[in-house]
Amino acid sequence: MKIYPLDKQVEDYLESCYDPDTGELLEGITEEDMAAHIEQLSVDHETLLDSIASGIKNDLAEAEAVKAEKANLARRQSIAEKKAERGKRFLAWLTQGEKWQNERHQVSYRKSEVVVIDDKFVEWASVMAPGLLKIEPEPRKADIKAAIKRGTMFEHAHLETRNNIQVK
Repeated sequence: MKIYPLDKQVEDYLESCYDPDTGELLEGITEEDMAAHIEQLSVDHETLLDSIASGIKNDLAEAEAVKAEKANLARRQSIAEKKAERGKRFLAWLTQGEKWQNERHQVSYRKSEVVVIDDKFVEWASVMAPGLLKIEPEPRKADIKAAIKRGTMFEHAHLETRNNIQVK
């Protein structure tokens, strides 16, 4: 998706540096190599910066479009799965649990076991059988950040100031 034009030399060079399947730099190419090579292009600095910023905006626009389409496809997938499930329940009701087949379809059944847990299980297990519950500790980063800002020191946690680029 190209919303903003890029200088042809810059675009061709950048495309030659990245793996089209992963978006990662090709093996053996570093950002330092890219910077050294790009300076040798017959493009002024302003055009170079404009082309790179345009490329970033194009990539972000494409990522957003793909994200929107992915959400649309996920919604369509969910609808299709629900319709198929509803059809399976109706077919099971029609066949009354009996096998059925014709030249195009075959309906059969297999047994399975599932654990059914009601709403009060967690409350019960927390007292009577805590080993049956999965508890995964997760750091509360907002609380840790606030404590560090108040002067509390923690092993294995610190604040780091980052300079995040924004292209608008």
